[in-house]
Amino acid sequence: WLNGIWCMFKEAEWSRTKAIPTIDDYMQNAIGSFGFEPIILSALYLVGPKLSDDVAENQELNNLYKTVSICGRLLNDIQTFQRESKEGKLNSVGLHMIHGNGVVTVDDAVDKINGVIEENRRVLLRLVLQEKGSLVPRECKDVFWKMMRASYLFYDKKDEFTANEMQTTVNAVMKDPIIYS
Repeated sequence: WLNGIWCMFKEAEWSRTKAIPTIDDYMQNAIGSFGFEPIILSALYLVGPKLSDDVAENQELNNLYKTVSICGRLLNDIQTFQRESKEGKLNSVGLHMIHGNGVVTVDDAVDKINGVIEENRRVLLRLVLQEKGSLVPRECKDVFWKMMRASYLFYDKKDEFTANEMQTTVNAVMKDPIIYS
């Protein structure tokens, strides 16, 4: 939680001072500010195998977390760019345009970001499927893959996190009875 709060504080500071971070600085901070850390890392302790300190502090687990967080953040950035621009917030789409010196369009930035998402999705899949030399149990790795899939569900077409369609779908799943034919 603390890391996420610090990352959000840094974003607020950038906004307050009108600072334009580099894309690398933004991405380093975005990993924590996206909010997956308390969700995923807490869930890992509930999925089955007990995690030793060696596993919990292992670079492999950190790589899984960073990779899924990058994808989630970038998927969110693409879908929320228009709304956040109106609110005066920076995200990776706007930063690519700013650092592109007026040559990079929204479509160019989105194409570049989609390439980064795809590259990280493949890295995540390799990490999840890796067996040789892996300390992280498969059940835990599956949590990261499922979070990736959930990110696509929320952010593939638009910002479903705030869209009424998603709320209707969730309500239907949770409240509507299943009818067998």
